[in-house]
Amino acid sequence: MPESTPHQAFKVAAAAKISAAKSLARKLSEEQKAAAAAARAGTQRNANPGKAKELAELTKAQATDLAKQAAQADSLARAARKAEQGEPHVLELQRLKTENEALQRLVLQLASNKADAERRLAAVKDKFSLGVAGDSMDSSASADASKASRTKSKGEEASPPSLSTAEIQRLASAASAAGNRTFSVPEGRVAVGTTIRLYYDRAAGPLPAAEARPTIKVGWNGWETQQTLPLRRVASLEAGEWWCADLGIPDLLTRAEFVVFDEAGGVHDNNSGSNFVLELEGAVSEQQLHVRRLELFEAAEAARRRELEAEEGRLHQESMVAAQAASKAARTAFRVRKERAAHRAAALAVARRRRGLEDLTAAPQREGVYAWLGGEPRAGAHATLAYNLRAGPLRGRDSAQAVIGFDNWHLKGKTVVKLEPLSDAQVRRHGLSSGTWVAATVELDEVALVVDFVFCDERREAWDNNERRDYHTALAGAMADAELAARLARAALERDADAAARQEDLAAKRALEKAEIKYEAAKARRAAQAAFLYTRPTTPRAGEAVELLYNPDLTTLRGRPEVWVRGGFNRWTAGNFPPQAMRATGVGGFHATTIQVPRAAHVLDLVFLDSGDAHGGFTDDNRGLDYHLPVAGGQGALDPLRVVHVAAEMAPIAKEGGLGDVVTALGRAVQEEGHEVEIVLPKYDCINYDLDLKLVKEFWYNGVEIKVWKGIVEDLHTTFLEPCNGMFWVGRIYTEMNADRHRFGVWCEAALEYLRHHAEKRIPDILHAHDWQSAPCTWLDCGTARTAFTIHNLNYGADLIERAMGATAVATTVSPTYAQEVSGHPAVAPNHAKFHGIRNGIDPEIWDPAEDEFLPRSYSADTFTEGKAAAKAELRAKMNLCEADVPLVGVVTRLTHQKGVHLIKHAAWRTLERGGQFVLLGSAPDARVQAEFNALAADLARQYPDRARLWFAYNEPLSHLIYAGADMLLVPSMFEPCGLTQMIAMRYGTIPVVRKTGGLNDTVFDVDHDVERAAAAGMAVNGFSFEGTDGPGIDYALNRALTAWYSERAWWQEMTERVMRMDWSWAKPALEYIELYYKALRR
Repeated sequence: MPESTPHQAFKVAAAAKISAAKSLARKLSEEQKAAAAAARAGTQRNANPGKAKELAELTKAQATDLAKQAAQADSLARAARKAEQGEPHVLELQRLKTENEALQRLVLQLASNKADAERRLAAVKDKFSLGVAGDSMDSSASADASKASRTKSKGEEASPPSLSTAEIQRLASAASAAGNRTFSVPEGRVAVGTTIRLYYDRAAGPLPAAEARPTIKVGWNGWETQQTLPLRRVASLEAGEWWCADLGIPDLLTRAEFVVFDEAGGVHDNNSGSNFVLELEGAVSEQQLHVRRLELFEAAEAARRRELEAEEGRLHQESMVAAQAASKAARTAFRVRKERAAHRAAALAVARRRRGLEDLTAAPQREGVYAWLGGEPRAGAHATLAYNLRAGPLRGRDSAQAVIGFDNWHLKGKTVVKLEPLSDAQVRRHGLSSGTWVAATVELDEVALVVDFVFCDERREAWDNNERRDYHTALAGAMADAELAARLARAALERDADAAARQEDLAAKRALEKAEIKYEAAKARRAAQAAFLYTRPTTPRAGEAVELLYNPDLTTLRGRPEVWVRGGFNRWTAGNFPPQAMRATGVGGFHATTIQVPRAAHVLDLVFLDSGDAHGGFTDDNRGLDYHLPVAGGQGALDPLRVVHVAAEMAPIAKEGGLGDVVTALGRAVQEEGHEVEIVLPKYDCINYDLDLKLVKEFWYNGVEIKVWKGIVEDLHTTFLEPCNGMFWVGRIYTEMNADRHRFGVWCEAALEYLRHHAEKRIPDILHAHDWQSAPCTWLDCGTARTAFTIHNLNYGADLIERAMGATAVATTVSPTYAQEVSGHPAVAPNHAKFHGIRNGIDPEIWDPAEDEFLPRSYSADTFTEGKAAAKAELRAKMNLCEADVPLVGVVTRLTHQKGVHLIKHAAWRTLERGGQFVLLGSAPDARVQAEFNALAADLARQYPDRARLWFAYNEPLSHLIYAGADMLLVPSMFEPCGLTQMIAMRYGTIPVVRKTGGLNDTVFDVDHDVERAAAAGMAVNGFSFEGTDGPGIDYALNRALTAWYSERAWWQEMTERVMRMDWSWAKPALEYIELYYKALRR
């Protein structure tokens, strides 16, 4: 074996030390189990049921206590393991020290003879010190490898040498004569990498005779890993009761030992506490074992990563093909929507025109006043209009002109024609009455129904407009309404063709971007999971076997002696299978088993356990969500979820706060994952219903007529329920709290009545209620639907929220940190186990600097330098700030105490003292707070007239300009359930400076303090944060940001690009919500 490097020896020593301590812990655990089983068996033989029950309960309590102790020790070791990602030397030393101490405590707790355990631990330390002082030894990959099972041996696939019955009888007799209960074939030392046949004499040991089921448990490398095999009876052998089993010996071994136990009674034969030991030929030393394991682990890990990367490449290619198809479909869908919109607008225009003509008095002529010469005028033709100058207000004028229009003057364009005198012969030929007639030829519009006209003199001083009713004549041959609508639609499409082409390109581009975002979100989830769970092939295929690999060391099963898996398919709806044992692979801590995937499978569902008991012991169920692996090639299709949101708000049509944004954005994101989504909303009288809304039915509930309206809002099917009792005809969404509790309660009952009995589609799988307004839906009769409930604002309706928390299947709030912060609230605490924090997202199509109409120059992560410079210049011009090479700090917020108004004021002065510029957009609902900021604005204007500006009015374009033009955005909230401004700022390349609370903590990772936290979340550092609520607290973050801008400009540019590339869309949160929906369905 080649000489190891000092660094490798460092790793090997640590791995050996930890491995030996863990092995000893397992062995002591086995010994304690054997003692308990023997005592239990003895009690059973004495036929004392009471004593047996007492001992069984004691044993169970001991096992539970040991499990808790093991979990504590594993928790300490897991915490220390984080050091592997940090400073390599100092942190790894600390990790090793912590893990070793934890394992030593575990050994002592498991041992009945602590003095003996301490002696054995001391021997372990001496044996594996390798000249390294104390516990200060390095470990990385080999620590994982040291927990592995035996490597697969060539002998496992072979048979032991064949001996005659006489030869075997000779060996048995010799063993009996020597007082040995075991022997092996071939006799003598056991060669590694071979297969032997191991014999055991039950009659010579403590195992009971009645209904014996002897089983051998082999411990490889000091019980580091184990293997269990049933023994079979060998009736042909005499001088005892011999049983045997074929045992494959691994290639890489230092030690092999075994015990025999009876499965029926649990009695163990451990050779009087010394175990049965196989004398090995070709064994390696402890150091050689761990060096080799390190090599195997690194090679296997490299191969595993190549497999995963190859599959990821295939999935990316597949996603890009799908993205191109989605882009093409987006173009088609845009054209269809555009054409439908044009036809709908044209049909409405024709209908409005028809209604506008209903009350007109249209006549082909008026005797003695005007006439159309040559017959009735026809649409699209030329006709001659004659007028009698003596007939009215133009009497005495010697000339006149006519003003011509169409369809009661609604069609665009008016023409003025000069009327020329008619000769007497022309007057007689056309049968006109006596008078002074003048006439002109008029071109009639081909799409018009009516021609409109009035007369005036050439100076337009005298008018004949039929006493202000104008003159009108219906046109013959006018187009039918349908033909006219089609004609108008075509004209509109041709007129807007260039703009439509740009919009179509944008729709296609956004479809590609959305597909890429969804792929990256799924990729991140796969990468995080692949560290401890993956399959071969990497994507399972329906109808084929798949090898499942799982590393318990990185999960809640860390340190458990056994690993089992149970599972099912298609979200537990088909073909569930009971727990089956997983074998240690010998590499990287992974355990493996093979699963046959049914042909109709689309999803493989998994839960991992530490025993074959599906309802006891430790489990890894992914925090209650279980693990779900996609399966390719399944027959049929997996039914999509039907999700109905019952909510008081929906953006953009009924929006008071963030609730409306979440309902719309989450609904769209889940729908884009292939599920069916519907929104149920009150039909407020204050909504601008500029959509194709249809009344589809009415029903009665509790004596009130409920009208059901349907429409499409932001691509979501939306149902508006209108109780005809005036409850929602109040001119606004919210009124007074007590009144609102009553009216929204009544509306919830009506919504459930609609879903149970009057909806066109089936009862939803998931009914998602939001905040106190729709909380009653969780405890009222919602049929077979399961409920999800989201808390957006805990400041209102806490009693309703508390009741909803108790009734709902799953509950969420808008960020993980906020979920922790409110977990002790009386409305949440009793049901904290079902409560999950899921970050809100932003709409990347609305907040897109590459397509933002409010910016002077569009930009992306590749072109932000010029784009942000242009935005900054325009922002300064709008705010009357001077041009200077200084940082610009922005604030966009409501000025309330929740938003940290005292810190905002402090930050304004601090920014200016540091030479920066400060802008604010926002206003205060509290008059006293607004007065304070008015005074601040005046003070700043006096002292820093060209460096600070506060804008106290709503201004959407200005908010976009601040997000783009500022260098940093300040969000010092006292509490913030989620927050959107910090995510919008990063989308525009502006660095956030925030207080560590709620969603701000989940989205902003401090550049100096959150490197590890960001890595654990799969993110990178992206801003500056602070924890205090006073001036020094915010100064700590703001000063660091300002200093970095001044002194580290290149780094700042790198950070700007980094934050712009971060994904704050709804792609990841939607996947988390879908998992929770499926969890809710598991009753």
